Parts: sequence; structure tokens; C-alpha cells
Amino acid sequence: MLAELVESLTTTPAVVVNGSWDVIASNVLARAISPSFTVGTNLASALFDNERARRTLPRWGEVSARMVSLLKEAHHDSSPDDTRIDRLRTELERRSEEFRRAWSEGVLPDDYALHVPMDHPEVGRLTITYEVMRVPDSDSSLVIGHAEPGSTSEKRLFELVSKGEPWIT
Repeated sequence: MLAELVESLTTTPAVVVNGSWDVIASNVLARAISPSFTVGTNLASALFDNERARRTLPRWGEVSARMVSLLKEAHHDSSPDDTRIDRLRTELERRSEEFRRAWSEGVLPDDYALHVPMDHPEVGRLTITYEVMRVPDSDSSLVIGHAEPGSTSEKRLFELVSKGEPWIT
């Protein structure tokens, strides 16, 4: 049902993730913003393992640190029987010095909004504010994005809406 709601949002990028930040649902606009929002992608791995993320996110360090803090929160809140985050953490620590450092320094989030500027290959620079909302009685979160009303980013976001197809690099 949440996946259908997300898909029905046509002017707002929306993604649903599970506790280990695997994308379990996304809409066309989210996928047009980034192929990392494709169902099945782990957003933490996409940030730390993908050079495209580093190229397109001018504030990659801030975005990746926030991702680690959200993962730490999910780890703190997860059932002892749920080992998905432990496995993901082990994999990312093995592959990324930046992840190891961020995990050791990271703190739990105090804010669930993040302003993310990005250099989109089709529309140029845009800034999206993402709000993370926990789904009650679930390990899932709904992530909704929006641009500042009347801004260049909003115009570029609507340009992506009109294209409707995700970009691939």
C-alpha cells in the first residue's frame, strides 16, 4: 500500500527504505533524480561505493555522514535478531575508509531533514530537501523530497517531472 502511495506522487520525489536503507519502493521522479533510488539499491552502498555519487553531490561528505548517522540509529533500534545492518556495516567498513571513520565518529541524528545540492546531468544544479519519516510499527521510513518554492531547483525539478524517465550513466 505504501508503494502505491509513493508511485502516485507525481510532483514530489518519494522513496521507501527498510531499516538497512535498501530502497523498497520509489516513484518515477525519485528515479529521475538519481538511479540510486531504484528498488533494490542500498543507499549507503550507493553513496560509499559509487564514484557517480561523489561527482554529483558537492556536499558528499555531509550527505554520507548523515547516512551513517541514520544507519546507526536504525542499528540501535533494530531487533537483536536482525543482522542486516551488521552485515552491511561489515561490508562497507571493509571497502571504505571513509565509512569506517564516519561510523566511529558518527552520532545519532538530531534532525531528519537534509538539504542536498546535486549536479544533475540533465538539468544542472538543484537542491532537494529530503525529510525522513519513520513508518509506525515497521523498520521502514518514507523519504520525501521537495525544492524551495519558486526556486531554480523547483523549476528544474518540474523539468524532470516533464521528462518522466530516469537518467542512466
